[in-house]
Amino acid sequence: MKLNLRLFATLKERAGTSKLEIELPEIATVETLLSILAVQAPALASSLKTVLVAVNNDYAFPDQALFQNDEIALFPPVSGG
Repeated sequence: MKLNLRLFATLKERAGTSKLEIELPEIATVETLLSILAVQAPALASSLKTVLVAVNNDYAFPDQALFQNDEIALFPPVSGG
């Protein structure tokens, strides 16, 4: 399946774009997505260990299943007060 990813902040800067398309197996999780993305977008690889992933506007855990047409957004960790 093909999914569109939106990248924010430093992830967007490192990738040189705010959107990426990624091809995943039909049965995939957030963890699968991050593993494949690390190979397809090496500039993001070091950031993917701490990235926050949102699926359909809700933060997702590594074992969450992904489906065609899911909206995926990746954010670097945030800190501050």
